[in-house]
Amino acid sequence: MALTSNSSAPRTLLLHGFTGCAADWAACLPEDASRVAIDLPGHRHEPAPIGTFSEEVAMLLARLPASIDSLIGYSMGGRVALGLLQAAPERFRAATIISADPGLTDRELRHQRRATDLGWIQLLHTQGIEAFVRAWERQPLFATQQTLPPTTLERQRRIRLSHRPGGLARCLASLGLAEMPSTWDDLDRYPGDLTWIVGGEDRKFIQIARQVAERRPATQVHLIEGVGHNPLLEAPNALAQLLSD
Repeated sequence: MALTSNSSAPRTLLLHGFTGCAADWAACLPEDASRVAIDLPGHRHEPAPIGTFSEEVAMLLARLPASIDSLIGYSMGGRVALGLLQAAPERFRAATIISADPGLTDRELRHQRRATDLGWIQLLHTQGIEAFVRAWERQPLFATQQTLPPTTLERQRRIRLSHRPGGLARCLASLGLAEMPSTWDDLDRYPGDLTWIVGGEDRKFIQIARQVAERRPATQVHLIEGVGHNPLLEAPNALAQLLSD
């Protein structure tokens, strides 16, 4: 997990989603010395995670340059960002969370999600990366992406296929939603600036964003209309405007 950039003192850490990579940010946040994007554990050439969700977050926190005081995370990367806020709330002056869940509080929902993730893990182990990617892309969560240019979807597919099946499987086993401690109460107490971004067609995550705003009214919530779960892919220009603001 290389934490390097053009500057010896980057301020913002960028965290991509599951099956993505650091390059996912290029369309909405071009390379800049003030920011550093990393590949999550188990993605591309990064070693697979070996600890629990909290242990992996603690290891990442220990490696962060002291200059980083802001977080931007999408989906799984957003959940890792929330884990960092939970572990060290005073460390980060600001965080922007995109299409992420603060964690499950219901035991039965956690059990159901773990069973679902075990199915994906089994698919990765038994049928490999190509079968997994075909099935992953057919999820209703990504239905709005079918209107995107074929070149955009092909680039995303190439990135997904570049991962090792064992790395992704371990990532789900350590950093999956079922393994993540709830961060809801910690969000209520977070003293920094919190921004929440969600696609206007992403109904489940719109509801999550509303719940965050109800519990923490100081949160800035933004909806990007006509967009589903992945604003980085579906609306990079609109997302770029929000992030620059």
